[in-house]
Amino acid sequence: MKKHSHVCAVLLVIILLGATFPLLGATTTPENLPYGIGIQVSPSIWGLSYHQQFGKHAIQGTVGISFVPDPQWESMLTYGVALDYQRTLYGYDYNAYLGSRLYALATLAHTGEIPTDSGVTGPFEAKILIGAGFGVEVLFFKNFSLPIEFAYQFSYSPTQSDMKKAFGLDLVPKLGLRFRFT
Repeated sequence: MKKHSHVCAVLLVIILLGATFPLLGATTTPENLPYGIGIQVSPSIWGLSYHQQFGKHAIQGTVGISFVPDPQWESMLTYGVALDYQRTLYGYDYNAYLGSRLYALATLAHTGEIPTDSGVTGPFEAKILIGAGFGVEVLFFKNFSLPIEFAYQFSYSPTQSDMKKAFGLDLVPKLGLRFRFT
């Protein structure tokens, strides 16, 4: 969890700085900026992301990996891969510098982890995740956007021997920062 708190702190600083400086740039309409690269962070998936808009439809892929053999960390190896589909429900440009869009999303993801506890390496753990929810993307500074998403996420762990612990359902927040371009 140490690495997630650092990423969240950096994102909060960027958000606060973006809110305090005057808005600069040109039209922020997503159709004018169909491609995006950035980061996506959630409790289950975090990593670099690629986003592509096709009119009212968009896809996003996120890939994250961490290998830290230091026993002080919670995991020796952690990875996640996600594919999201987004459908714009409503979009509006407030002025030439600020815009937003509301969208529905569906996600399919896979995560894996080799946990460590007091220097002892545990068995490999994997999860398959399927989710659906809604998101809001705020576009500012011409090329930057801040997607904020909330999705119900169903998880299944095929490596879990206890069937009661193999399934789960949770409301998961996601936060990202992306650079949009043509």
